[in-house]
Amino acid sequence: MTESPATRKHRPLKYILSAIAALAVVGGSLAYAHGNMSGHGGMMSEQGIEMHLDHVQAMLTKIGASDTQKSQIDGILKAGFADMKTAHESHDAAFRQFHEMLLAPSIDRAKMEDLRAAQIRNFDEGSKRLVTAIADAAEVLSPDQRAKLGEEIRKHHGG
Repeated sequence: MTESPATRKHRPLKYILSAIAALAVVGGSLAYAHGNMSGHGGMMSEQGIEMHLDHVQAMLTKIGASDTQKSQIDGILKAGFADMKTAHESHDAAFRQFHEMLLAPSIDRAKMEDLRAAQIRNFDEGSKRLVTAIADAAEVLSPDQRAKLGEEIRKHHGG
């Protein structure tokens, strides 16, 4: 089957439209995924952090933690959450840069890879600091209090 001259003439237009459609799908998917991550990452808003800290304080009250322990743990966890909030905000800025790269006249794969790798390092460091903060907070409690806290966490998460 041979192509007509009119079909051959419109082939480049079909490729361009296909490329635009593919870019729209990829961009839309990334935006949707990021929107879901931001929704999930609502924990990193000031309100979300305070809500989680209030929840921790309520569980600490249930397990009989002293006011001194609660205050120490609150300070430790606030610092850990602040580290993750900074990492989250940095990710938002990087995501905007990634979008700009996708929409540039040419795709700079090396720059995109550098941005991706930097984000992995950023989140790795932030998550290490948060895990350290959680471990530091846990050490404020006695082994018996940690066991009771474990029970409260299991109840809360349905386990």
